[in-house]
Amino acid sequence: MAFKKYLPAIVLTFASSFFIFDIVGDLISGEDGFFHLTIELLVFIAISIVLYFEIRHVRSLGKEIKIEKSKTARLAGELLSVMKEQFSQWSLTPSESDVALLLIKGLSMKEIALARHVKEKTVRSQATHIYSKSGYAGRHELAAHFIEDLMNEFEF
Repeated sequence: MAFKKYLPAIVLTFASSFFIFDIVGDLISGEDGFFHLTIELLVFIAISIVLYFEIRHVRSLGKEIKIEKSKTARLAGELLSVMKEQFSQWSLTPSESDVALLLIKGLSMKEIALARHVKEKTVRSQATHIYSKSGYAGRHELAAHFIEDLMNEFEF
């Protein structure tokens, strides 16, 4: 992946190296005129400037990505915290809270039962209690409760 993000810089480095090699060769041979050498030198300088700014740009993008990853992780943690607080307000038991999180994640009753090492009937019973305590009819309404606040941030 690092190769891809630096590919333009690598290409520019090779182009810059070519022009330096060519300019030095032209100076040693003395066969090319002043105009030719000036053009090659200007192209080398232009490539070097673009290379410098490309490297700075890639580095700044790397820093921005780290910042955004940090924000995303923090938001995910905050959402989980908000969810747990709401579960507490609904008086969900720890087991019901775990099941509620798995329901919101989209796991089936069978998958939740396997993950929690309980019978599917137990999960169905806990889900019924969750919906009763929260006042929602099913997992979609339960999930929508938490997504709604996030969606309010965006205007359509």
